[in-house]
Amino acid sequence: MWRDLRHINNEAELIKRLKRGLREFCVSRTRSVDQACVFEDAQDFPETWAVTSLENHAGDAPIPVRFATLDPTVHALETQIHYVGHATILVSSHGGALGLSLFLPAGDATVIELQVDGVSGNYHFQHMSAQMGHDYELIKIAKDVDVNMVWATIERRLSILLE
Repeated sequence: MWRDLRHINNEAELIKRLKRGLREFCVSRTRSVDQACVFEDAQDFPETWAVTSLENHAGDAPIPVRFATLDPTVHALETQIHYVGHATILVSSHGGALGLSLFLPAGDATVIELQVDGVSGNYHFQHMSAQMGHDYELIKIAKDVDVNMVWATIERRLSILLE
């Protein structure tokens, strides 16, 4: 029953919106005076995931903005740790997968927790984020997620990151 509480009915729509938003975000930044970025889907470019980070980014080159979906029932734990260990923003519904936030770069990441009403009152991921020096944001959602609201939060965090 608890798994059903956390199930996102429109997960495919959310993933599609996030990918589209990241692509558009990078196109708009490339056209402006802001730091340029380039969108990469981990499914298309898995070998480049750990190549460039913000710390070792080369000057005027566009910053890679990479997107990956991880399914704990499909991806090996080592793969999940690898991707999360090179991530800057981790977005997940409340649940065990957010435990992977322990592998985010310390002090250099944001955790965005999507939380339905049935699990409210659980603050362990917020506390874990604080202990690791990560920014944390909680988004209250319904089983049918407002995908534009989630995207707006991610877009705001990306803008801050790329300033």
